[in-house]
Amino acid sequence: MVACELEQKDANAFPGVTLFTKRQAPGMKPTAVYLPPKHPTAATKFDVVIWLHGFYVKNHEFLFHSDPARLREQVRDSGKDVVLIAPFLGYEYAVGDTFAGNYSVSDLATANWGERYLEEILGALARFLGLSSTSIPQLQIGKLIIACHSGGGNGMRNLVGSLGKYQGKLTACWGFDCLYGANARPDDATFWYQWLSGQSGRALEIVYGPSTLPQSVKLDLIGRGLATTDGNQTQPQRPALKNLSVSLGHYDLFPAFGQMVRVNDLDPAFVDRFMIPQVADQPRHKPAPQRGEFLQHAISNVRSAFPFPKDIHYMIARGGFFSRLSKL
Repeated sequence: MVACELEQKDANAFPGVTLFTKRQAPGMKPTAVYLPPKHPTAATKFDVVIWLHGFYVKNHEFLFHSDPARLREQVRDSGKDVVLIAPFLGYEYAVGDTFAGNYSVSDLATANWGERYLEEILGALARFLGLSSTSIPQLQIGKLIIACHSGGGNGMRNLVGSLGKYQGKLTACWGFDCLYGANARPDDATFWYQWLSGQSGRALEIVYGPSTLPQSVKLDLIGRGLATTDGNQTQPQRPALKNLSVSLGHYDLFPAFGQMVRVNDLDPAFVDRFMIPQVADQPRHKPAPQRGEFLQHAISNVRSAFPFPKDIHYMIARGGFFSRLSKL
């Protein structure tokens, strides 16, 4: 196994402690680690957020230095004491109408990959922190959160099943514009519904934009007991899952009264007004369609009613991540 060693960079350029695995000792995955200013370096037990990135990330240092999600800034500005761990999953980029590169998350699904990866990074972090003390600390995870953006959604889907001994530490998964798996088996919406319904399920929060709208709306409707996995309306309505939140993406910052104001999630009741056809709008005595029309109508309604900003994809990453960090 390739050794894993961390080195500090940006010591005088950014608050907190920024670490990267050394290029000659990357371990299982080249990784970026951030300890915010509020984190006491002597702490041996702390909460961890794993961030799984999508395409267009060139290397692990790019994640903190150049990625439009601005991950360190969201952690710093939230004022929360969490350790951010971000593995590099490969570089994928557009070539005409297709993609090229080496982005892959298939190994995250192998047996106990998540446990082995966390053990390795915690060990490297302990050795780095031990350089300034007389002994190497034994580090422990308090709460564990998996967050992902864009193509990282498939990685999150894989990682929730390979955490091993850290499975019990997982408290939530946050997905930002990430449900692209309409052709997966099962599709993303069905997978997450089944995961949430099982014993290993934890809280899941999804924020979506136009490119991930179909699977996100599907998960929302089946999670609330309004639709079946085939896209038909449930008759009668099933009980809703209590550990699922699906919300529509929007501007993360908005100018108001001479300042930039952060925007909270949209009221779900407001979204429902244009997503779900109201009873009064339905023809009487007409049987409910059973070919997935209920879901397709809901998807079409959202597309036609909500004007997504042009750069919504990274707005969701920034605003969604900051908002959820702030609530910890």
